[in-house]
Amino acid sequence: MHRFGSLTSRIEAFLLALAAFAALTTGTSDCPANEPVATFSVELDLGADRGQNFGSLFEVRDAGDRVLAGAGFTEVYNTRFRSDRHTLQFFVRPNKEADRFSTRRLPHPDLDCGIYLFDFDQELRAWSSVRNNSVRRFDAARSEWSDAPVPLTGRVRSGDGIMRLGTGTLTFTSNQVAYDDRIILGAPKIGRYYNFYYAQGRLFFYHTHTAETDGFTKIYACPWTTDSPDPIDLTQATVMRAKYVGATPFAWGQFRESVLTVSNYGGVYVFDGVAWTALREAQKGVSYQVYSMLNYHDRLLLAQYPSGELFEYRGGDLKHLAGWPPRLPGVSANAREAQTMSIYRGDLFVGVWPWAEVWRYNRDESRWHSLGRMFTHPQTTDKTTHPYEAQAKQHNLVANHWGQRVTGMVSQGSTLMLSTSTKGTYPWLEKYDFLTDAQRREYGAVIELSMSGNLATQIKWRDRPITLDFVVEESRLVIRQDGEELADSQLSFDGARRLTGSTVRWGRGVFGALNGKLLSKSQDVPRASNK
Repeated sequence: MHRFGSLTSRIEAFLLALAAFAALTTGTSDCPANEPVATFSVELDLGADRGQNFGSLFEVRDAGDRVLAGAGFTEVYNTRFRSDRHTLQFFVRPNKEADRFSTRRLPHPDLDCGIYLFDFDQELRAWSSVRNNSVRRFDAARSEWSDAPVPLTGRVRSGDGIMRLGTGTLTFTSNQVAYDDRIILGAPKIGRYYNFYYAQGRLFFYHTHTAETDGFTKIYACPWTTDSPDPIDLTQATVMRAKYVGATPFAWGQFRESVLTVSNYGGVYVFDGVAWTALREAQKGVSYQVYSMLNYHDRLLLAQYPSGELFEYRGGDLKHLAGWPPRLPGVSANAREAQTMSIYRGDLFVGVWPWAEVWRYNRDESRWHSLGRMFTHPQTTDKTTHPYEAQAKQHNLVANHWGQRVTGMVSQGSTLMLSTSTKGTYPWLEKYDFLTDAQRREYGAVIELSMSGNLATQIKWRDRPITLDFVVEESRLVIRQDGEELADSQLSFDGARRLTGSTVRWGRGVFGALNGKLLSKSQDVPRASNK
């Protein structure tokens, strides 16, 4: 017993000494682990919520004029759905391994071969046309999918949506529009309403009536705001008649006070707050479609088919950005489609069909970085334009049926969520036995992409100015609103030296110019300058 007790005492003494040593050696850097390395604070007045792009709050550049950090709101519409405008991003780029990324697959939503993503109140939702326009929502805590509730106005179709607007919820589904529990636009007497967009204090949508003699497609811009006591008055709308009946947009966007839409026939239309103008006339038989629009610095980017590249709009004509993005070696240059865009960790991300390529653009480097493909199969080839063309022919399908899409890009927390699809959101049939079950489930999948240094969270809307604090610690990023912590993400920060002598540019950055007022602003950064 004596010898056992002596050994125990010696072990306890050793553990105490080890703990003391750890206490002395932990946090020997300039800042303790939970002490701020840098803090950026603003008192922000966004004004009334009229569906506008809120833009950038600030950007931090190091002594070499390279972007180190920033914060702002992404405004993007990807193919069928718009991302949450109230989601605020804060990013800090690491000094080392800044290009490193990882991916992991979430549980499959089980909506067959294709889904599109949107987010509502920081909850990820997957939509598919299968089973009568199904929507499933993801419970991150349980890591499982379940059916989402059907809105008051009906099932969510392609181009419909549910969005936060001010302190309420604007819902447009199944031919109707509601603000909270109040119907503000009923279904039309003839035809259908579809592909809604709310911006600049107006509700935009298409209205088509298909008939042999008196069919039409019209594009509406209807004035309406959250403080309007009455439903939308269509007699007050500014209406443009589309050239072709059945015209359909895949994306909407806004630039300053203007709103843009592009039809599937290639018509590019701009509403400037007073009237509609055609930047490009629609033309049957000529492929020209735009699948995504995103505000980026001082321009609006448009993702186009069949170039697979981006166009930019700064007012005036559209400009083709050749080589934005490039293409993977060994794939065909034909029939490429830039389909999705996002801003994540301060960079521009683009998803490209038909090989599900993902590209990242670093503006400081003027360089595109490939993140590879979001599928592991088949091997790339330039002998065919699309994957599995022979198998599609075997099953009497169109040649591009098994093309591979990146259909969604949604920033959540520290990650960028991506989704995939076949050409359409098709049902899965057991006869497609050329794919293993694992390969099949790479279609209609959700992929979590992670890079160090990003945090996205939804602000709590207040009809008054709010205070926001953006905190960099050695081990995490933090966003606070009015003193309350909204979210944090893990970080291994190695850029303290780059903060020395950095410049803070308020109201400017990757998300576009600030559309609001900074009533006050401050930074606690080692010898930072203020512009």
